[in-house]
Amino acid sequence: MQAIRQIYQDTPSIIHISIPEELQHHPVEVIIRALDDSTNNEIKETDANGWPIGFFERTFGSIPDLPERESQGEYEERESLE
Repeated sequence: MQAIRQIYQDTPSIIHISIPEELQHHPVEVIIRALDDSTNNEIKETDANGWPIGFFERTFGSIPDLPERESQGEYEERESLE
């Protein structure tokens, strides 16, 4: 299915949304949010794999170092299935 996106530069008091036939009579979610300068900056160019350019450079090292893993004990000897 295809998403619907409508941008209004001056929001009217009543908005009529045309619903495509394949979405009619199905549960849908309609989201209305203001587009300010910060959301317009979110639209980025992507690389050949679809990742935003510079994504890995910005996020590399963002997960803190985790503590060392505790000993898991000795391996349990089991009976063979002969």
